[in-house]
Amino acid sequence: MDDSAGQRALTDHLQKDAPQREASVARFMAVVAALAAVASFALGPVIGWNLGGLLGLVLVVLALYFFVQDRALRRGWYRPAFRWVNVAVEVSAPSLLFIADSRLYSVEYALTAPPLAIWASLVALSGFRGSRALSIGAGAIAATEYLLLYLFLAWPNLSPDALVTLKPPLFVVRVLLLFASGVVTAVFVGHFNRRAAEALSAVRARDVMGKYLLHERIGSGGMAEVFKATYCPEGGFEKTVALKKILPALAADSDFLRLFRLEAELCSRLNHPNIVQVVDFGRHGDSFFLAMEFVDGLSLKRVLDVYQGVGLPLPAVTYLGIELCQALDYVHRRVGPDGKPMNLIHRDLNPPNVLLSQLGEVKVADFGIARAASRTDVTQVGVVKGKPGYLAPEQAAGEPIDGRVDLFALGVTLHEALTGRRLFPTGDDPASLSAVFDLPIPKPSQLRPEVPATLDRVVMKLLERPLSSRTASARAAREQLLEVTGDACAYPTGQRALAEAVKRAAAEWPELARRAAEYAMAQAQTDVASSPVGSTDANKPLLPW
Repeated sequence: MDDSAGQRALTDHLQKDAPQREASVARFMAVVAALAAVASFALGPVIGWNLGGLLGLVLVVLALYFFVQDRALRRGWYRPAFRWVNVAVEVSAPSLLFIADSRLYSVEYALTAPPLAIWASLVALSGFRGSRALSIGAGAIAATEYLLLYLFLAWPNLSPDALVTLKPPLFVVRVLLLFASGVVTAVFVGHFNRRAAEALSAVRARDVMGKYLLHERIGSGGMAEVFKATYCPEGGFEKTVALKKILPALAADSDFLRLFRLEAELCSRLNHPNIVQVVDFGRHGDSFFLAMEFVDGLSLKRVLDVYQGVGLPLPAVTYLGIELCQALDYVHRRVGPDGKPMNLIHRDLNPPNVLLSQLGEVKVADFGIARAASRTDVTQVGVVKGKPGYLAPEQAAGEPIDGRVDLFALGVTLHEALTGRRLFPTGDDPASLSAVFDLPIPKPSQLRPEVPATLDRVVMKLLERPLSSRTASARAAREQLLEVTGDACAYPTGQRALAEAVKRAAAEWPELARRAAEYAMAQAQTDVASSPVGSTDANKPLLPW
């Protein structure tokens, strides 16, 4: 693994861990300040109640400041610039003690008081944040404050017979040493970060798929997991990719490996702006992987979770449909190296497999079960493959299929994008599977009145159960969507509206995921009767609230 990639991985980790580390510093400072305040009050009879009370009051204020900050950080409140505020507060505490000592006693006492001994330690504490700039800044703040206190408070009131160590020449040395404590801390932080990056490179070498450095996991399923990764070959060139890695339990499954190779072979032949591009396939150790284009955004499913019960903006849905039609038209009309039609079918088009970038780009992903209709070794009559709730009737019945199953799935997807509700239940029980055959399909406008009749017709035509009545091709569906006018017109606002929806969903999704996890945990801990046989989740919100 390239050292720069290891350093970047460490930097990313430090940035993500910054709120937790800041909270740890706040807790430490709150405890230390509180204990010191108690000691100051307890020593009042010895050091004098004026000094003891003043020190105790200052320390109580500091303890409260860091206590409140710790509580706020635990609740997710964090701003990177606040680290500088905290460093300034931490290293400024001795300045307050200096002023108190000089006012209550003398400047000579203030210049030799024991609390000044902790100044360099507070500067060194800044190194816990892992930033050289913060460490140097802490040393500069402390040295500047000390110098200003001497120039404007101590020196004018210094007695002529004061110790030579308190005179300007040697005091300058003190200031330089205080600043040097920040520099030394910065050197240590830099050395530690370099060693940590090298250790990270060595430890994570087994997780690097050849030339790919794995970062966080961005998706997982029953057969594979997907990581954000950095492609870092020799020479320093780096590129962010999504790396699909099969699960260890399936690494020895010859049938699964054959299908995984077929997916890689098929995807390598697809080159379209609305399809996630495959850049590499290989093996590293005992694991196989597929490297793909990384889409900086969210899946349509996550966006719809945020827009549940409401639906996406109308022009965004029309634009989404046009882009998906372009991808399906390309797939359905793809020809092989011999110039003959490949008769490809995706077979698994649904919101989780539609990726949306923060620029409003639309990409179809996961061709894991996409197959040529003529391939009898992988496409068998009577075998149902695809996600329940998005299967066309003929697909659910295990009958021979063609590209029109993808158009039916497109219709379901657009219906849900317009209404914010599931059209069919997604369970794999017989009652749920039969819904695709007999459950009434409402027009989107019945659930969302502002949907225009032209868009209603396009969606309902895609959802026709009889093959002879369904839209014949993705190209025809695209042309129909281009004819949608009014507020639902895709151009020129559709892509911008979709990009704004993705950005909003990216901001709100973490909180939504937290609530969903809490709901699932509550459901698991509650002993409730199971739903009656035959109940469905059609026309219900995507999430339970």
